Amino acid sequence: MPKLSKYDGTCVRITTREGEVYDGICEYNSPDYCAHEFGRDEECLQLVWYLFYKSDIKKIESLEAHTGPYGRFCDPFGKLEEDTAADGPDAVADYLFCEEPEHVLRMLRFLEHRLDTNGPRSDDPEDLIPAALKTLADTTDAPEIREHAGRVLEKLQ
Repeated sequence: MPKLSKYDGTCVRITTREGEVYDGICEYNSPDYCAHEFGRDEECLQLVWYLFYKSDIKKIESLEAHTGPYGRFCDPFGKLEEDTAADGPDAVADYLFCEEPEHVLRMLRFLEHRLDTNGPRSDDPEDLIPAALKTLADTTDAPEIREHAGRVLEKLQ
């Protein structure tokens, strides 16, 4: 397997040893950083807040040359967004404010699709995600993010 540092800041598809597949723009974390921050002395790639240590990765593919419905991402929905949604509204709200605009857009599109398919869910807290979407729409400088946040917010109401 190539050095993980070569993937820093690139769009990748990671297949774990368990066969799970995650797409996203990654950040490289050195063994020293991981030991200090996460208590594991092994390099990793980080997608939003998910950590993929070298020993847990079966395969890495660069997606930099690919296109798809989510810009540089190929799959219409990703396990990253599905796992975050399964973690609940707090996780979704946090995800919406990650530093990578591509990830924010992908989560907004995932939420929009979920609402189009299933409608608003009565078991979701009524204030958390809409409040995060309103804050995002009001504070972002990115027109595409503002537009998507507004559309999702409208569908939630």
